[in-house]
Amino acid sequence: MEADLIAALATSGATALVAAAATDTWQSTRDAFARVFQRAGRDDVVTGELDHVVARLEHADATNGQHATLDELTTLWAARLREVLQEYPEASVDIRAAIDLAQRAAAATPREGALGDLSVRSARDVYVSGRDQTITHHHSPVAPDHHAG
Repeated sequence: MEADLIAALATSGATALVAAAATDTWQSTRDAFARVFQRAGRDDVVTGELDHVVARLEHADATNGQHATLDELTTLWAARLREVLQEYPEASVDIRAAIDLAQRAAAATPREGALGDLSVRSARDVYVSGRDQTITHHHSPVAPDHHAG
């Protein structure tokens, strides 16, 4: 397997793994990635470390450092997956299956909506799209331009 393909697959796997840690799909995703490491003979330490991913993200969320922790965890797990792929190229099948599982589970998980206020001031028409919107229009009369001639 070529180095760039290994890196891409390892990064995709790590991204799916870490993203699933903050969802209801964590246990099935964790188990799928644990199987990857078990088949490569590296399950002794790695399985325990998978259990710490959620705890690290929860701690990071509490300290407002989640973005940096996500990046750090993704880099860490990408390196581990890359090592497995370099040593056992056939693990690519299991990694792809774990990624597919994580993506299917994430797609099937209902997400909370985004709430927020949007305030727009414009001399032109403004178009906003979305779903389930309540739009309140406040019309402010434009002051006449006394300098126009």
